[in-house]
Amino acid sequence: MSSFAINLKEIYHEYFPNNFNIEEKPETADFTTLGSPLKEELLGTEVFLPVRLRCGGEELVIPCATIRVTGQKTIVRTAISERRGTVKEQFSVGDYEFSVNGVFIADKSMIPDKDIITLKSFYESTEPVELHNAISDFFLDKSCRVCITAIDFPEVQGKTLRHRPFSFTCESDFVNNLILA
Repeated sequence: MSSFAINLKEIYHEYFPNNFNIEEKPETADFTTLGSPLKEELLGTEVFLPVRLRCGGEELVIPCATIRVTGQKTIVRTAISERRGTVKEQFSVGDYEFSVNGVFIADKSMIPDKDIITLKSFYESTEPVELHNAISDFFLDKSCRVCITAIDFPEVQGKTLRHRPFSFTCESDFVNNLILA
């Protein structure tokens, strides 16, 4: 069985040249106390890490991907007569949105059809999808449930067929049961 060496970052930059920039952290940085400050620091920053999706007994591992996390709160703003500004009350924390850009890489000089079909089936599924990634795990509860809301396979001209770029967005799915009256 033959093998070949590939540089995932170079392949990624070929298709997404303006994305992905990680600042080097000093060696003295203390990452033993992971939590809220790290969440806030990484919110909105694309991070190059493998992504794993699971749905209906199937699993898709994407080694060449970045993931971006964004979130938004619902805030009630109340204007007060003869005062500047508004009084703000936090109403609720909304869903987190995850944007994933990646490249599927086929083993041989073929199109990565299995990965494309699997991602398509996860998108079309009515079941929740599990998203596992070192960064997304900070923002999701233990179930890691998300709903894939959009997928995109951008046009590729003059590139190899072995590499197929894609993008998808998904939202956190914290509510797993509702009581209907």
